[in-house]
Amino acid sequence: MFDRRDFLLTAAAAAGTLALPCAARAALQARDDRAYGSPAGTRPFGSDVYRDRRQRLMAQMKGGVAVIYGASRLDTSSPVAGIGRQLSDFAYLTGIVDEPGAALVLAPAERSFKEYLFLPSRDVENERWEGERLALGEELRARTGFNKVLRSSGLGSTVTGIVSRARTFHYLGPLVGPDSPTPRELDLYGRISARVPGTSVTNQSGLIAAMRVVKEPPELALIRKAIAATERGMRAAMASARPGMTERQLADIIEREFRAAGAQGLAFPSIVGVGRSSAVLHYTGRDGVIRAGDMILCDVGAEVDYYASDVTRTFPVDGSFTPEQRGIYETVLAAQDAAAAQLRPGAIYEDLNETAREVIRRTGHLDDFVHGLGHFVGLDVHDAGDYAKPLPVGAVITLEPGIYQPQRGFGVRIEDDYLVTPGGNEKLSRVIPSRVTDVEAAVRAGR
Repeated sequence: MFDRRDFLLTAAAAAGTLALPCAARAALQARDDRAYGSPAGTRPFGSDVYRDRRQRLMAQMKGGVAVIYGASRLDTSSPVAGIGRQLSDFAYLTGIVDEPGAALVLAPAERSFKEYLFLPSRDVENERWEGERLALGEELRARTGFNKVLRSSGLGSTVTGIVSRARTFHYLGPLVGPDSPTPRELDLYGRISARVPGTSVTNQSGLIAAMRVVKEPPELALIRKAIAATERGMRAAMASARPGMTERQLADIIEREFRAAGAQGLAFPSIVGVGRSSAVLHYTGRDGVIRAGDMILCDVGAEVDYYASDVTRTFPVDGSFTPEQRGIYETVLAAQDAAAAQLRPGAIYEDLNETAREVIRRTGHLDDFVHGLGHFVGLDVHDAGDYAKPLPVGAVITLEPGIYQPQRGFGVRIEDDYLVTPGGNEKLSRVIPSRVTDVEAAVRAGR
C-alpha cells in the first residue's frame, strides 16, 4: 500500500513521463509494465536452469504424468526459511517462489506440450490490497519459462485427459506416515483414477530428491555465500559474548551480522543456549543470562537466495576452556574428524555415524550423544536425500556430533558443512574456528 511519500513520488514520476515524447513515453511505460506484477520471474536462477531440471526429470519418468503442487499460501514476512515459503520441490523445478496456489504438470510422452504451469485465477479486488498478478499471455510465459500456462480451475480436466492416454501417474513427492494427511497429489490421483479405469500410480518419490542431493555449481556458490555470512555472525558472537548478556542479545548480534553480510534470512530459528541450556538439543529459549564460566552453544545458519547453511560452535565465555570442558570438546572434535576422514563418494551415512559414535563410545559418553550425525543441506536446512544410498559427488552434508551433560551444566556440539568431492570432501565452513586454540583466540579477540 502506498503512503503519502510513495504517492508524491509516483505523481512526480508520472508528470515527468508525460513530458516525454510519445515514443519515449511508450517505451518507458512498456519497461515499467514488464517489471510489474507477479510472478516476478524465476529465482534465484534464470528460467533455463529450471527448464533443464524439468527435462532431466522427465527423461527419468519416460512416460506417464506427474503433478507437483506449490504452497497453498505464502507469507514472505517471516525471516525464517520454511515458514510460509514456497514448497521446495516446486521451487526447485520452477523457480517460482512468489506465487501461491500453483501447480506443475509433467507429461513427457505428450506430443504438443510436455509441461504445464497452473496458476490460480485472478481476483482483481484482492489484488488492490496485495498487488497485481499477471494475466495469461506472452509476458507471463516469458517470465516463467513455460509455453503452456493455464488457470488452476482447469487442472483436473487437463490431467484427466493426459492420464487417459498415459495410463500412469508418477508420485514424485516425499512419502508420509499413515497418520499424516494424504499428500494433495495422491488425493488428486485417487479421485481421477476412480473415473479413468485402468490407471495406475507408481512410486517415484526418490527422483527429485536424488536430483536435489547433487548441487549444481550455482547452488554451491549460494551455499558458500550463506556460510560466509554465518562465519561473520559466529565470529561476532565469540568476540561479543560477555557475562550479563542474555541469549537474546547474543542472537541479535549474530543475526544482525548475517544481514550485514548479505543474507536475506535465517535457514532456521537460531539456537543460542548458555550453561545448562547448551545441553538442550533444540533449545528455544532466549532469556538465559550468561554467567562467568559458562559454555555457550550457537547453532545458527544464514540463508542466501533460498540456500541454507548450518554451523554449530560451542565456546567458553571466559575465553579459556576448563580441563573438563576441553576434554569433552576434544572428544566431540575427534568424532567429527574421524567421520570426515571417511566422507567420500560412495560413503554411506550410517557408516559415518557409527565411526563418530565409536570415538565417543571409547570415552564412555555414548549415552550423551543422543542424535544422528548430520543431514543434507540445500534449499532446506534439512534437505532432500536418501541416507541409505551412497553419497554422490556434489552432495552437501553436515557432520555434527555432540555430547550433552546437563548434570554438569553444559553440552558441546560441533557442526560443519561438507561438500563431497571426487577426491574426498571439502569442509565448506573450515574458516569458522573449531580447534580449541582457535576458538579461544576468537573469543579473546573481542576483549
